[in-house]
Amino acid sequence: MPRFIFHTLLILAGAAFVACSAPEPRAQNPEGRPTPVKLTVAHVEPFNASYRASGTVRGRTTAVLTSKAVGYVRSVAVRAGDRVRADQVLATLEANDSSASVRRANAGFEQSLEARAEAENAVSAAEAALRIAKSTHDRVAALHASGGIAQQEFDEAEARLQTATAQAEMARARLRMSGSRISQAKAEIGEAQAALDYSRIVAPFAGLVIERRIEPGILASPGMPLITLEQEGRVLVEVAVEESRSSTIKLRDPANVEIAVLDEPVVGHVAEIVPSVDVASRAFLVKIELPPEVHDLKAGMFARVSFRIGQKKTLVVPASAITRRGALEQLVVAEGDRLRLRMVTVGETQGSWIEVLSGLAAGERVVVSPGPATSDGARFTELP
Repeated sequence: MPRFIFHTLLILAGAAFVACSAPEPRAQNPEGRPTPVKLTVAHVEPFNASYRASGTVRGRTTAVLTSKAVGYVRSVAVRAGDRVRADQVLATLEANDSSASVRRANAGFEQSLEARAEAENAVSAAEAALRIAKSTHDRVAALHASGGIAQQEFDEAEARLQTATAQAEMARARLRMSGSRISQAKAEIGEAQAALDYSRIVAPFAGLVIERRIEPGILASPGMPLITLEQEGRVLVEVAVEESRSSTIKLRDPANVEIAVLDEPVVGHVAEIVPSVDVASRAFLVKIELPPEVHDLKAGMFARVSFRIGQKKTLVVPASAITRRGALEQLVVAEGDRLRLRMVTVGETQGSWIEVLSGLAAGERVVVSPGPATSDGARFTELP
């Protein structure tokens, strides 16, 4: 046998001997050390009963600006999200007819002013003629009484006085008519200007444009919504409440409001209850006023509102016992000497306690604050 083959066989034999004589590895303990946990007992106690409903954030004052005239939209100066000041022009309509009416009314007003000036001059002339006629009549009457003139001259003086008196009255009447014509012309100017103002869509207050429904070139008609404007400042939450709850919700009642952008729920109060019930939804509108410190909310945001409607007895556990995995809630239950994960359905949270609606029975022991080490099936030791 060649030497190198012999050496190879010796090496393989030695390796096999070492492998057979090596001690067998010890099996690891799959149980591990018991997990120390603090336990509490799920129990039934009085809990505030509540009614939950979905709501929407609304501005305290919202105005839907509509057209009051027929006309094509000439320009729109704002878009949704723009902030505007009071009396700012937001859009304009074509108003050629209204502009012409304003010019005609102004021309009529100027004519009425000229007519009044002429009437005033006519009154001055008529009153002067009346004074002369009256003075002449007085002299003629004195001469007639002393027999110095004939009856015919006296009659002629009497006639001239009556004519001058009538002309003065007519002049004064024309002056009064000119005053009335001026008032009428002013009214016509106001009416024409109002019609012209209808072509200018103006912000009634400072606020935020939340909707723009028009574009240049669209034909607007009376009553057509153009722009929706919301007054800036504090907001309300509007909630549609079932008509069956009408007797349980009162003005000034507290309401718990949850909005996604808020770090935690806030407590508002019922500021207004609309007395009518919507026929389609069979619900009435409740408006919730939020605390002054709540700000930076936008109209249209979704809100969840809870109203307290009494008390009930329900199963509760510490809120710290609940852990969430996405949309699922779970807690850890002690069963014998093992820990078991349990899926549950929870309800309201009040203080440090949370309502358990399903998945748990009264008297069961649950882990108060489960940590990463509290896995399903693990052994445990109870902390005092």
